[in-house]
Amino acid sequence: MEMHVGAVEAGERALIIDDLIATGGTLGAAIRLLERVGVHVVECACVIELPELKGRERLGEKPLFVLVSGDA
Repeated sequence: MEMHVGAVEAGERALIIDDLIATGGTLGAAIRLLERVGVHVVECACVIELPELKGRERLGEKPLFVLVSGDA
């Protein structure tokens, strides 16, 4: 995962939005990238969650808002 230099600054707060959480790899990578540059990730949000793939577990304590939860 990549981000433009200067896209965010240390101390800013962020909400990460993705279309789908399955294994949590994309959201987990986004959290790590933002936290590495000093951004506080407040919450994550997804349109669809596939709960049986346990992606939520990779987010640690980060809150996750989901619109639709369904089977894979």
